[in-house]
Amino acid sequence: MFRTFFRSITNFFLPSSIPIGTEEYREARILVNVFLVTGCSYILNSPTGSKLSASFITYLTLGCAVLCFVVAFLFRAGLSKVFAAHLFMVINATAMFLDIWWLGGTNSPSAPALYLLPTVSMLLLGIRGSLIWLAIALGALSFFFWHEKTYGVLPIYYDLTQYNYYLMSSLYGTILCAYVIILVYEYEKKRALQGLVEKNDELIAAQNQLIQSEKLASLGELTAGIAHEIQNPLNFVNNFAELSVELVKELDEELEQPNLDKELIKELIADLVQNQEKINHHGKRASSIVKGMLEHSRTSSGERVLTNINELADESLRLSYHSLRSKDKYFNAKFELKLDENIPQINASPQDLSRVIINLCNNAFYAVNKRKQIVANSELIVSSELAISYTPTVTVSTQNAISPSGVRSIVIRVSDNGTGMPEDVKEKIFQPFFTTKPTGEGTGLGLSLSYDIITKGHSGTLEVNSKEGEGTEFVITLPIK
Repeated sequence: MFRTFFRSITNFFLPSSIPIGTEEYREARILVNVFLVTGCSYILNSPTGSKLSASFITYLTLGCAVLCFVVAFLFRAGLSKVFAAHLFMVINATAMFLDIWWLGGTNSPSAPALYLLPTVSMLLLGIRGSLIWLAIALGALSFFFWHEKTYGVLPIYYDLTQYNYYLMSSLYGTILCAYVIILVYEYEKKRALQGLVEKNDELIAAQNQLIQSEKLASLGELTAGIAHEIQNPLNFVNNFAELSVELVKELDEELEQPNLDKELIKELIADLVQNQEKINHHGKRASSIVKGMLEHSRTSSGERVLTNINELADESLRLSYHSLRSKDKYFNAKFELKLDENIPQINASPQDLSRVIINLCNNAFYAVNKRKQIVANSELIVSSELAISYTPTVTVSTQNAISPSGVRSIVIRVSDNGTGMPEDVKEKIFQPFFTTKPTGEGTGLGLSLSYDIITKGHSGTLEVNSKEGEGTEFVITLPIK
């Protein structure tokens, strides 16, 4: 109950302009709590003056208590944190100096309380602000010491028989005040750390959601590409099926003739066999595309299976190209495959590797398309004789390589003759959420996820070579185990 009451009083003095839960809000709470605790301590210490037969002490402590609450009101009204803290420190320092001067200088029982100046200022103003008040506290003690050495001990305006009482009162008050202030600081620091943990958990959850969204977006693009890609073999199947129906009709008509033309019948049967072979071939092609789509759509379990890298590279390149074609009917680019037939199958996760190659191909096609647009715009300005001849090209190649140390590996290169990238971009290209694409066209997670899949998931390497204005090449190296 007392905690709730004290919190409500603290909240009353907080400026409404400070957002709740921020670091500024935490610092403001500490500031207000110190003002209130110090003001209350002055009120509790005011009877000491009457006990010592020194009414000056009573008026001084009550006056300081009022001023502490006035500073709290000014802070609530919009006084800056730094100015309010310095004003509070001036009030307390003035009270301490007058108290020490009135009660005997360095012999005063209140002299030890001077150490509160740098302590409290560290809490309110940080290191730089506390250095000022540390210097003031040391300067005040030096001044009193010099004054007493030069002009003698300062007069004492209270009953010396009460010296021990006043000393113990001063020490108790100083210790309790310092403890309460540090307690407030530790409590607010604990709340701040708890808030940071909660924000960190929210950040991790948001990051996981973004990663999942990136995968779903990639899957959506692939679905469009697969639909476009699978249409090609299905067209062949339909066309050859229609031709086969016509050949069967011709064969049926010929069989009804009294004089059979065996040569014609043999030709019709040969054409039918050839059509069926082509139907079978393109049917298998469509089946492999569907199989690849299903494998890509499955959540990767990290399980390794024997994978044909050449087939994976071929399908990934085509799927990437047709996914872009399905979104932009005006998009067109040349793509090439340079596959090393001597590459062995390796244990890998085909779903993950497919995501990596498709993502690299998507970036490559994006770069060549962007450069194509730049060239097209430049050709509108320069004459046709000076127009730049540019053919956007993306190349995927594989190679069976052996390092100087004898380690065998498979190297996959995805290269383009697009816009390229400067050195400062290359250094950050694999960082999460870093993207060179305009807002809404990229999350900056594709290359980061690809890097993790290759390096952490397959113990390989993913490197980039690029020259601005000429093109980019991503190099995947997978060890053969």
